[in-house]
Amino acid sequence: MAETAEVTVLWFPPGFHYRMGDELFGDWTYRDRVGRRSQLRVTRPGDPFSVLLFHHSDGGLRGWYVNLERPQRRTARGFDYEDDLLDVWVAVGAAPELLDEDELAEAVRLGFVTEARAAEIKANAERVLARPPWPTGWEDWQPEAGWQLPSLPPGWDDL
Repeated sequence: MAETAEVTVLWFPPGFHYRMGDELFGDWTYRDRVGRRSQLRVTRPGDPFSVLLFHHSDGGLRGWYVNLERPQRRTARGFDYEDDLLDVWVAVGAAPELLDEDELAEAVRLGFVTEARAAEIKANAERVLARPPWPTGWEDWQPEAGWQLPSLPPGWDDL
């Protein structure tokens, strides 16, 4: 949708397909999912997070979801990133909420995340809260009339 040296912005229309693990820990199986609402994902190179703009079904902005993650990488198929479990949710007009601290603690307890990495992730969350990356400048963006859900190329779901 928009990809420059400063920012990558991806639009996910209602009905978009993606895969996600069905369990946080244990035997991880990817499951096909379908997005119900429009999302806009704003990522700046090197940032340890992306900002997702979530919208109501009528198109109005619900809020910003800051997904803490390893910096996004461009690949031949699209973009890859590794989720860092902690997230920040900010509903329009509300204070930010730090989410999933319990998941990060459980990941440390089970040995999936080291104490040192957990401290880095928490520090990234503190930086996000201290210097909010919202608004993004994309809050009023709307897709052009006639844009539709694209067909995915063969092999998009090969791991």
